[in-house]
Formats: sequence, structure tokens, C-alpha cells
Amino acid sequence: MSRARVVIGANFGDEGKGLAVDWLCSQGADFVVRFNGGANAGHTVVTPEGERHVFRHFGSGSLLGVPTYLSQFFVCNPILFFEELKQLSALGVKPIVGAHPECLLTTHIDMLINQEKEGRRGLKRHGSCGVGLHETHQRSQADGLKITLGDVWNAVSLDARLEEIGRKWAAFRVGKEYHDDAAVETFVRCAREFAEYVQPMGMANARNPVFEGAQGLLLSQDNREYAPHLTHSYTGMRNVRILCAQAGLDPEILYVSRTYLTRHGAGPLPGEDRALHYDDDTNTENRWQGAPRFAPLDADALRERIAKDAGSDPYKLLLTHCDQLPSGRADFYSSGPTRSDVAEGCLV
Repeated sequence: MSRARVVIGANFGDEGKGLAVDWLCSQGADFVVRFNGGANAGHTVVTPEGERHVFRHFGSGSLLGVPTYLSQFFVCNPILFFEELKQLSALGVKPIVGAHPECLLTTHIDMLINQEKEGRRGLKRHGSCGVGLHETHQRSQADGLKITLGDVWNAVSLDARLEEIGRKWAAFRVGKEYHDDAAVETFVRCAREFAEYVQPMGMANARNPVFEGAQGLLLSQDNREYAPHLTHSYTGMRNVRILCAQAGLDPEILYVSRTYLTRHGAGPLPGEDRALHYDDDTNTENRWQGAPRFAPLDADALRERIAKDAGSDPYKLLLTHCDQLPSGRADFYSSGPTRSDVAEGCLV
């Protein structure tokens, strides 16, 4: 039976999407579809044997051997791809990856521009991860500066384009040039090796995919209430519906939320409570996003935004981090981020 199961974060990200995708893949899947964002994701999976990985570029079913499909809505970062592949190789995992030729490629220059701009904002930071996602989209709208995976597959020379990006485009964006022959050579090599590793793929033959969303509904680029503290992608069902239509699939949606609200990065956090603190070994304090922030979960607001995104499609809600609820709620108890906890009844 053909089916498309979809995992979407219901808040500002960090909800437990990796856990949900891993659990769904344990029931069987042809591949995991990355339908938005890029290497700015951070989805944690822990195996029953205790192996742990934070997925950024690969689908969160990789530890189960489920292939990854990078759709045309995903931004590829060849440099960070191979950094993560090295980590997975250390676990004995060599993921199978397919991709659409229209995937945009992030260059080292995009990351440098992104980090320069975010650093200059000081206390007015947007909450960027510093991996160049927004800058890749911005550059790709300029004539002659877009680089796609298809360009590399077709052996298009990137040298002149990268020089233009490093000199004129960088000067336009941040008033300084980023052109280093060694860095260009490294990126071109990574891009070619990435194109050799990844196979051309599409949605035509999909029968049992799991769609893995990145970030959350409140960070979607069309959520203007929180601009400019958003991600440059559609985090809800918009892209999924396009991909499902291509494969003739009906979506079964699983929205994911912690039992409280969290935000890692700058921007408004409704009901933020500085006295709240929860242990989190993935979303730790870092240079670009600072420390995670917390707030009580507004159940009514949660239901409202999920219903708006789902439309007429049926959905379920998965609550994670139930063990961090106040005492007396043992009916939602969870002992940690493992797929067995989901199976034991955290769906509502």
C-alpha cells in the first residue's frame, strides 16, 4: 500500500523530529525525503544500542539503512555533507543518497558572508546557524550566480562563477571580498565528489516515503509575525503537497512538539520564562545561537497553527520530552529519546 508519512515540527524547531522519523522508518520506508531547509538542521537519533548521531544533511532513517532523497527544495552543502559523512562512517554507516538536479549548492563564500552579516548585527541578531542557507537563496536570485547540483553533474565550470561570487557578490553583500584560490579549489573538489556520491532521483517511484521537515511551523519564511527571525524555507505542508502530487500520494501528517516551548536563537518566544531550564545535550549554547530559551506550551495556540497548516488533511500530534513534565503526569511518561517511547503511546 502506498503512503506518505510526514514529520513536521510544530514550534520553533528542536521538537524531536529525528526521533519521529527514526520511529517511522523502523516500521519500513523506501526513503526519507528532505523537503525544506538544508544543513542547518540538527535532528538527534539514539539507537537501542546507545549509538547517537545528530543528523544535519542526511535523513534521520540512515542508521536503519533507509536511503535519503534531497528534493529540489533542499539546499545542499557539499563541505558539511562530507563532514557529517565522516561522522556516520565512524559508526559503520554509509548512507545511500539521491537528489534532485535543481538542488541549490551552498558555497564556502555563502557561509562566510552569512557569518559576517550575523556577527555585525550584535544584539539584533536574526538567529542564524551560520551555514549560509539564506545567503545561498539570495545569491541564486542574481543573474549568473546560481549553482545547482545539475550544473556539477553536467560538468559546468564553476571557477569564473565562484570568482564573481567571491569578489563582486561578496563586496555587494558585506563590503569585502572573499576570494582564496585554495578555498575555491577545495569547494570545487567537494562539489564534484558530492555529485559522484549522490545519485539522480525523483519522486516518481515513491511508494512509502517518510518526509522529514526541518525547523518548525513558527520559523517558516511565510510567518511574517516573527520576521526577520525566520528560516529561508517553508517548514509546513506547502512543499510536501507539491512532492506528493508528483508521486500520487496522500499524506499522513505527524506534527511534533515538546511538552514545553523552546527556541534556540534570537527572536520572540511567547511566554518566555527565564526561570525555566531543561537539560538538552544537543541544543547546547553556541557562538551563533547562544543558549536555548524556554516557555510553557500554549496548547490552544499549538492546535490553531497545526490546524491551519494541515488544512483538510488528517494528522496526529506526537509529544516528546514527556518525562520533563511536572510530576503527576505519568500517563505521558517517556524515559528518553528512543523509538520505543513513541510506540508506547505519546501520540495524542
